[in-house]
Amino acid sequence: MTTRGAFLCRMFISAALLLLCGRATAQRFRPDTSYVRDHSNRVTLRLYASHKFNSMVINAVDPFTDVRYRPNGQVNIGVGASLRKFTLNIGVRAPFVNDDVQRKGKTRYLDAQANLYGTKQASNLFLQIYKGYHITSHTKALLGWEGPTELPYRPDLLQYNIGLSSLRIVNHERFSYRAGFNQDAVQLRSQGSWLIGGYLTAFVVRADSALVPSRLQEQFPSGNSISRATYFDLGPMGGYAYTHVFRKHWFVTASGALGGGLSVQAVRIEDGDALRASRRVGLGWHTQLRAAAGYNSRLRYVGMVFSQEHIGYVQREDQRFGWDVGVVRLVFAQRFRDRPQAVDRGTRWLQRKKQEVIP
Repeated sequence: MTTRGAFLCRMFISAALLLLCGRATAQRFRPDTSYVRDHSNRVTLRLYASHKFNSMVINAVDPFTDVRYRPNGQVNIGVGASLRKFTLNIGVRAPFVNDDVQRKGKTRYLDAQANLYGTKQASNLFLQIYKGYHITSHTKALLGWEGPTELPYRPDLLQYNIGLSSLRIVNHERFSYRAGFNQDAVQLRSQGSWLIGGYLTAFVVRADSALVPSRLQEQFPSGNSISRATYFDLGPMGGYAYTHVFRKHWFVTASGALGGGLSVQAVRIEDGDALRASRRVGLGWHTQLRAAAGYNSRLRYVGMVFSQEHIGYVQREDQRFGWDVGVVRLVFAQRFRDRPQAVDRGTRWLQRKKQEVIP
């Protein structure tokens, strides 16, 4: 891993620890039991299949000719457990469903995403390092490219990003993110909540040549011939989330948030045979979408979960660049009526240690 990549890893871990500490020291809260039933004191075991994804898009004058890059992502299967709002998931590559290198090319990656759903706060942390992208918006014949893969493939394209978004749940007494997304609560009645928070992200892209293929240059503003770029942005964000419950145990949750702020941009632009560096402070925007649907009862959860963050930048009046990151997951979870005695002993031991450290 590069020095910059190691630095981003340290930032990601530090932010995660700060969030976890904030959750651990938060004041205890009891939801309105006529709307939300809390099962975090029970052991919840889950099986899941997930697909993490990202993409980047360079916007053309005509939106139908935008260039979109995607990595060759993989489907993972795994197991996990939750107790007292702490969750651990371990996943591995799924067999038989990831054999598409001949079509999309090879991607090397590190992908760490943490979705932290508390009673009063919902936060996303992500760190991604991907190398090797294919183009999904244009064919090889249209670009005049050759190569062994079915889709246009660029092994030289490298990107890494790190980010944090966090939203305060205003109506946390009656609305629960955890019911749909963390499987340790049940939303008993339909309810929604306003969301207030913010975001902070950094994005870096590197390539041997311009991201826009040469055959498409005339369809793009001259300043969009980017070969290297670094973006930092932050700003406030707000939105709304709602869960509809029907037939007691079936539910659909939808959540959306929109934010905007400043972005610091440092790009290298190919201008003919010359390279031109540009640094400026511009505008950026951030959208977040979450959705979940399925069956959630006292002992069992079966559902689909989706989360996506999209980040965009205005580089000049007619130049835009955007990227996204997210995960889709199919989950089967089982809650146990009684906790194993070993869990109770471990919980009592942790409480004693906490009292020794914090008198």
